[in-house]
Amino acid sequence: MKGMIKIFVRYVGSAAAITLVLLALNIALLFFWLAEMQQEDGYAYRISRIADGLQKQEDGYMLSEAAQEAMNARYEWAMLLNDQGDILWSRHLPKALFKNYTVPEVASFTRWYLQDYPVYVWRHADGLLVMGCPKGSIWKMGMELPQNVMDKTLLWIPFGLAINGIAAVLLALLLGWRLFRSLRLLADGIERMAEKQRVELPKKGVLGDLAMQLNETSRQLQRQEADLQKRDYARTAWIAGVSHDIRTPLSMAMGYASQLEENSELPLSVREQAGIVRKQSERIKTLVNDLNLASKLEYDMQPIRKKGVPLAALLRSVCADFLNGGLCEHHIIDLAISEAAQNARILGDEELLRRSVANLIQNSVQHNPKGCAIWVALDKNLSYCEVVVSDNGIGFSEEFLKQMKKREEEKAHIPSRGLGLTIVRQIAKVHGGTADFTNLPEGGCEVRLRLPC
Repeated sequence: MKGMIKIFVRYVGSAAAITLVLLALNIALLFFWLAEMQQEDGYAYRISRIADGLQKQEDGYMLSEAAQEAMNARYEWAMLLNDQGDILWSRHLPKALFKNYTVPEVASFTRWYLQDYPVYVWRHADGLLVMGCPKGSIWKMGMELPQNVMDKTLLWIPFGLAINGIAAVLLALLLGWRLFRSLRLLADGIERMAEKQRVELPKKGVLGDLAMQLNETSRQLQRQEADLQKRDYARTAWIAGVSHDIRTPLSMAMGYASQLEENSELPLSVREQAGIVRKQSERIKTLVNDLNLASKLEYDMQPIRKKGVPLAALLRSVCADFLNGGLCEHHIIDLAISEAAQNARILGDEELLRRSVANLIQNSVQHNPKGCAIWVALDKNLSYCEVVVSDNGIGFSEEFLKQMKKREEEKAHIPSRGLGLTIVRQIAKVHGGTADFTNLPEGGCEVRLRLPC
């Protein structure tokens, strides 16, 4: 809604500003045009030149070449009247105008027309010089205003501009409000679509076609969402079913392999082979469990049982399980908990958090069979707790790091490799945290879990 209000304010402001700018521009152009026309006209200058160029000679009047050029540029005919209205001199004067002119006739055409000829007059030493323009070439208008109105013109102009500005703003508000109502419906529809809700907007108004397309898009998204949910549910159900079907024969294989491994009557080579079968069966069981868990986490089907979890105690328990579970002597686990994190607690699922730390330690053990040092650290900042698991082993491959980054950016589904570490990232995500995977410059790798606390 804030975005819509901003659009509305900008629209009204822009419309009002454009109106005022156009109004000011038109006024400026009007004054500019009038000034240009005045300069172009320049009748007073031209007629004065003509009057100066009309000189009386012994045999009559002579018009100089400069005066002739000035006359040809604008005027069609000319005549010189004496004080009695008689024609003393003329040039190209129409026949209908050869006559004696009375004072009222002279007064009549002085500022207007003479038989539809626009005329201009100028005082000459011997009388009145009358210059005529072609018919229809000049439009003359007389205007009279009271002096008090002219005196107040400078006050009326700003007032008129203010009235026009207010009218422009009100008109822009009216048009903007109509557009705002239509856009608000579209914005509400888009917000509901973002929340995966169905949208059905009215198909009337200026934006009716756009509303109709938005409704159709909403229906398509609803169908796609339903299809995705069906597919995800079917995938999760299939993985859960396969996992359940595998557990029973896998448990039997593990049981028989364990019995054969512990049977002292069998040759040592057979017992070792039985031990290999048991270990690989346990690995398959772990992979099946990881696949099932990853599938449920991916599609939000894993129940999250959140409670206050003391992280320090959880890390001590996980490290102790590895140390007491027959960890190879070539693997060393070191646990460091800062003073600030001794009593740190987060709201989360204890079993999932335990699983994520165990997966990180197990990853270091599994990928470094010749041994490595594993460091587990816990620290607490203002808004989050940080669990860091690192080792000095072979580290992550560049391909693995690229795949993890690609999965995070593209939100890819369950990977074919790195399932245990993918689960770590998923567990961090469902707890509102992050998991960062990097290689250390001196060798080895590091995983940082940041969890809100």
